Amino acid sequence: MSDRVSAHIMIGGIIPRSQYPDFVRAIAHDNPAIDWDGTPFDSTYLPATGPLTLMDHEVANGCFEKIEESCRRLGLHYVRWADGFGGSFPSVRVIYRGHGEPQNFLTTQDDQQIFSIERIRELGSIAAIEAEYRLARMNPPPLVLVDKEPTDEAMTETVHG
Repeated sequence: MSDRVSAHIMIGGIIPRSQYPDFVRAIAHDNPAIDWDGTPFDSTYLPATGPLTLMDHEVANGCFEKIEESCRRLGLHYVRWADGFGGSFPSVRVIYRGHGEPQNFLTTQDDQQIFSIERIRELGSIAAIEAEYRLARMNPPPLVLVDKEPTDEAMTETVHG
């Protein structure tokens, strides 16, 4: 049996309406809620001005496996935070910007980034540390359904606080 922890994921970018049913199936597979009280996701619900935010208190290994796989396949941005499980894995914030590989950043239980002394030495300067901090605080753009394929213009990122 896998370790289960609290986790949330914010998803943004442009998704063709034709791909939305597959995306909804991925969400249904992982079964997150739209709030910490467990309100189920409804495929008709999309936030008007921000990313889609999903969460659960019992996420296997802190990963929304099917959702994240679907986001990578569709080129959607996501940010996932997962609480750590003592002796198994630390709290982490994972950033995927719609391409490449997801990047992991160590965090506290309240999603504050942690820099190990080894990482500080590796980065080598305050400017590099601050740049990594800004990268780790990025949030995805709003999730938008469109009838056409996405364009690069709409793929902007926002910084989280």
